[in-house]
Amino acid sequence: MEISQLVAKREQLQYELNTENQRGAVKDGAKVTQLENDIKAIDITIEEQGKAEELQVVTAEAAKFMESLDFGGNDIKDLFINYSEEKAIVSYEYVNAVIQNAVAKMKQAELANQKTLESTISALQEKYNQSEAANEQLNIELSNKTLEIVDLNSRITNATRLLDEEKVEVERLKSQVDDLRNEIALGAAAAIKVEEVDVRSAHEKWLEQRKKEEDAKPIIYDISWKDDIRRDTYVAKLAATDEKIEFPYYAMNGNIEEPTTMKGKYRVVSKEDTEPFRTAYLEEQERNHEDMAQHSSVEDELVTVPAFREDSDSTTSGLDQTYASSEVAGSEVSREEFEALKSTVKRLESAVFTVREVA
Repeated sequence: MEISQLVAKREQLQYELNTENQRGAVKDGAKVTQLENDIKAIDITIEEQGKAEELQVVTAEAAKFMESLDFGGNDIKDLFINYSEEKAIVSYEYVNAVIQNAVAKMKQAELANQKTLESTISALQEKYNQSEAANEQLNIELSNKTLEIVDLNSRITNATRLLDEEKVEVERLKSQVDDLRNEIALGAAAAIKVEEVDVRSAHEKWLEQRKKEEDAKPIIYDISWKDDIRRDTYVAKLAATDEKIEFPYYAMNGNIEEPTTMKGKYRVVSKEDTEPFRTAYLEEQERNHEDMAQHSSVEDELVTVPAFREDSDSTTSGLDQTYASSEVAGSEVSREEFEALKSTVKRLESAVFTVREVA
């Protein structure tokens, strides 16, 4: 396998290794170990093949270099056939000059290639840095998406539970309707009409009860997420008092983008519709203060109990004389004592009326 293919294979294995490591605690340890071993084996193979190819290139370049030397059309071997020391010196200087000139040209080409490689490496390093920054951002987004998925799974679980409860309630109502239908089928025509009226009445009562429950719910507005990333808690304001409250996400169902359609523990209204509830709350508070003040005034009020008039009836006259002769007649008593006396008199008068009927 060529080095380019090995490099491509290594990049693929490294990508798989990075992906597996990003899974954190749920990663496959055996797979990670296998991928790391495969990458090390490819690195060793690349290094060995690189050395072999480098040796081949050096050998080829040396041969090419020697072939590229120009000695003016003369065979290089003839230059070393010397018949005198002077001729040997001249041959050496000639060969040396040719080689130095060729080496200088090679060095210039090498320096040019080195500058090109440095420029390429710098560009690749910049691209790598950008890729690292992008990868870090993707990791952050992946973490956020993971949290969103966990939150959505929790919502789905909660919604499923609510749906199951609704299904149970529907089945119960269907069973109740079936029972009523069976009773109607066994009865007479008149009874059928009565049962039908009762069913409608029960349905109306059920609707009325549901409306009462809905009206009794606290009214809120300006609902939003406390944390837009976690999305596990709502914040809102009470329509009556503008008090800020918090409650868990499962207390309400629906689209927060259309808050007035949401259902659950609270009833949601728009900010423009909160004024009647605030006004009603203030009026109720004012009435409570007035009732408390009036109740305090009534408890402190003293009343005068008049003497009872005599009646022709002996029993009634005896009662009047008894109360007229007591210390209560004409004296000041509290409202509670007065009401107690009135109740006693009514009870005695009722007893006298009963005795008269018997007589």
